[in-house]
Amino acid sequence: MIDADTINAAFHCLRTEQLSLANYTALETRVRTEIESKKAELLALGIIDGKNAEIREGQLRDRLASEHLELSEAQGAVAEARTGVTIAQIEVDRCKTLLRLLEVTRPS
Repeated sequence: MIDADTINAAFHCLRTEQLSLANYTALETRVRTEIESKKAELLALGIIDGKNAEIREGQLRDRLASEHLELSEAQGAVAEARTGVTIAQIEVDRCKTLLRLLEVTRPS
């Protein structure tokens, strides 16, 4: 039904998924920071010179297209990692529930 290997595997999987989520979240944060830094640099250098916010934002988007693609990929990886954590947590919870059930139904 449930044994130490199953429990250890569930907790190991949860740990692995949590580390993955942390790494992808850090990547997403780094890419966002790079985009903001490059935006500020382009504006300060006068390279972005649109007359209004919409035009400037469009110019920034064009200039930073590859960075925005990288951000989109990082966001997708974060979403996948969150799903992995959720699934791993469900397995850990299942193991805990089975252990409680065994304790309750075990003859005294």
